[in-house]
Amino acid sequence: MSAHPATVRPHTGSSHGWGLVDARRKEELIRAIAAGRDTAGPLHAELDLTDRCNVACYFCNQQDTRTKLQIPLERVVELIDEMAEAGLASVRLSGGGDPLHHREILAVLDHFEARGVVLDNLTTNAVSLTPAVARRLVDQEAREVNVSLNTVDGADYRRMMQVKPAVFDRVLDNVRHLLAVRGERRLPIVTLQFLLDRHNAERALEMDDLTREIGADRIVLSAVQQIPDDRLAAADLLDAGDGERLLPVFTELYRRHPPGDSLDLELNLDVQGLGPMLAAARRRAGAAPASPFPIAPSFRAEDGGCFFAWYSTAITGNGNVYPCCQLIRPKGPVMGNVLEDGAAGVWHGERYARLRGEMREALLDGADRTLDPARFEILDPVCHTPGRCWLKTMYFQWDDAFYARLHEALEGARTNRARVRAARGAAAAVAGRLPWLAPAVDRLRDASRPLRVWLRHRLGLDLTEAA
Repeated sequence: MSAHPATVRPHTGSSHGWGLVDARRKEELIRAIAAGRDTAGPLHAELDLTDRCNVACYFCNQQDTRTKLQIPLERVVELIDEMAEAGLASVRLSGGGDPLHHREILAVLDHFEARGVVLDNLTTNAVSLTPAVARRLVDQEAREVNVSLNTVDGADYRRMMQVKPAVFDRVLDNVRHLLAVRGERRLPIVTLQFLLDRHNAERALEMDDLTREIGADRIVLSAVQQIPDDRLAAADLLDAGDGERLLPVFTELYRRHPPGDSLDLELNLDVQGLGPMLAAARRRAGAAPASPFPIAPSFRAEDGGCFFAWYSTAITGNGNVYPCCQLIRPKGPVMGNVLEDGAAGVWHGERYARLRGEMREALLDGADRTLDPARFEILDPVCHTPGRCWLKTMYFQWDDAFYARLHEALEGARTNRARVRAARGAAAAVAGRLPWLAPAVDRLRDASRPLRVWLRHRLGLDLTEAA
């Protein structure tokens, strides 16, 4: 069994892999970001092992990208071997389908352990959380099992998941069995996640009761969000107008969860405009729970751009690769396909190089960054706008040492970029005064571009803004 460094944050077993990255690797990551070059490979991977699913959630944001495909076991083994050789430390299993619905999930879990790759998070509906799976999750010290339960009884489960109500009871039995197998051990952390819409949000206290009765470690209440192409009826979704009727419910919820409560509470409702209601509920309850996702003193908004193009990757059941789970959508940016080009071929390919160039530009722009379509072909508002990405908010901004060093490195890169721009401006001014020289300057710039890009990507010499 592999040893785990004691850097995981205390509130949860999962950290999107960040708790498994040591100081040396973080420094390599920072240097690569500042220089605009790639890394040996991802340190963390989100694997959608299969597009096959055993429920049909009405709110699933991957409805339009789902197939009936799964990554064959032999290819999973090849991918894990290849990425592990390049430094992969952890994986998250989620997906367009349910990861436990992969026909050879036990062999997959065994290979993670054999290669020393930690299962940082398993997000599952738990329909296929069999005793054999539960035993492996405990024995292999998976960090967190996040069960998408979503509601509190069979009838509403049928509405949300579109399966027989009896499946709800099976899921509860599976979760109870996992907790019994875990016993007094700390890992895996077991989280029950509920998704709130207009039909079940007032039952949040029942959700809390059920979580306590089962004995889970965390309860997460999130809002159902609109999916691509606005497929969901607006009348079913929560918005700021629901705040008044939900205020008494969430006031009582906060009263139940004072600081130090044994059941960890997480609320993700701000995106639906319910932040003011939550603030009022905290005041009424006389409680201001410490955020489970604190922000480090060294974190600066200007350094808050995404850096996943150097850190993580998301692989779907058909082999397509996306920057992260947030961008797996019909028109999302596909980086390549690992079944065709291998993990390294995609990671070091042209699309990832383009993405890194855009992410680096956004990071260097700092607080002045704007999503200019003329500059950014791949970046999406969700990965560019402060506060839009829950991944960056939850798992990274607490890291004081990392953001202190990142700021130092970015400031140096910003200075270098300013010098390049100044030199370019000076050359343009000379060319303006000597028009006959302009064609030669243009030819030199175009001819030297591949060399300048190579020098930055491979040696870290920042002589160009080109991607």
